[in-house]
Amino acid sequence: MFPVGIERSFSQVRLSLVTALLLVLIAPLRVGAHADMLLQIDEVSKEIAKAPANAELYLRRSQLYREHAEYGTSYVDVEKAFSLDPRLPNIDLIRGRLFLDWGWPLSARACLDRFLARQPKHVDALVLRARALSRLNQRRAAVVDYDLALKLSTEPGPDLFVERAQLLMTEEREQWAEAVRGLDDGLQRLGPLVTLQLFAIDAELKLKNYDGALARVDKVAERSPRKETWLSRRGEILVQAGRSDEARRAYESALAALQTLPPTRRNVPAMQELSKRIQKQIETLRAGTSSAAGGGIVNPLKP
Repeated sequence: MFPVGIERSFSQVRLSLVTALLLVLIAPLRVGAHADMLLQIDEVSKEIAKAPANAELYLRRSQLYREHAEYGTSYVDVEKAFSLDPRLPNIDLIRGRLFLDWGWPLSARACLDRFLARQPKHVDALVLRARALSRLNQRRAAVVDYDLALKLSTEPGPDLFVERAQLLMTEEREQWAEAVRGLDDGLQRLGPLVTLQLFAIDAELKLKNYDGALARVDKVAERSPRKETWLSRRGEILVQAGRSDEARRAYESALAALQTLPPTRRNVPAMQELSKRIQKQIETLRAGTSSAAGGGIVNPLKP
């Protein structure tokens, strides 16, 4: 069995200073994980040398190779396991996961179609096929798989609700409200997760439902011990809604909240940058008020 299609997608990722710092901090952890993975591969290889006809050992090593991004070697082990035991029940699920990680969604879908024909209610397989369909730009079919996976799953992760919503937000406008409803379903099932609310806020803004977005910001702010970031976000939304006076007051509240922080927190670079940004928005909004009085209007979000 060989892959039937290759699709590579490239995306530009902008790393913030905070993200760059995190990468530096976790680099030693990655090195340790890399070494641990190689040790595990070596241990399984020793077991295979003692029991070369054990298909399960090849599958175990294949999984380790896949997690280590050695996809070609992983594929060799999967097919070796299949040659040793053609009755392996999950072989197409394993192949589908491998091909998806490898960047071959068409091959992944073919494998997962076969697996789901035998086990149509397998949640992991449905999620994997949804992701493969998404990469193949078959978004509506992907949403159907996400819907069934979420219905069948007793403990769905927030990522499933987010992935489904992101797909719907790439569809026609009439699907956007369904994306919001799906995120609200996730909030009802999983509790008030900030991750889901953030995506819901963005979806509300795309729908130009500014009051809905503001209500969500207020809910998150109520639960947050730190208010300044959410008050600043509230100001941004009010600016988009064209409610300049309310936006200025929100920014002023955000600045006041910043001033209540102890110096050790207030003087960190991220907080200083936030303070500068808020002050600039306040000044721009005040200037816009003056211009409006003289017959002009300024949108502080535009350069």
